[in-house]
Amino acid sequence: MYFYAGRSDGKFAARVKVFSNWGTSYNAIVGVGDATGDGKADLVVRDSAGRLYRSDGNGKGSFGGRVQIATGWKGYKSLF
Repeated sequence: MYFYAGRSDGKFAARVKVFSNWGTSYNAIVGVGDATGDGKADLVVRDSAGRLYRSDGNGKGSFGGRVQIATGWKGYKSLF
């Protein structure tokens, strides 16, 4: 999965790889704003086993390694 940042000229910046195995492990992804209090946007993702992970934004359009934050979310249709 790739992220394309918008530019002020109406075009998109070069793509940045966010995840390389999106189709085989994650089935939901949500931009949750600044979950860690560091001023950078973060993501929460769910894998097919129902585990939730937080991926901390680095402020440059990409995200660090995931940190497991919960389990038991397999039965839910979506995250928000």
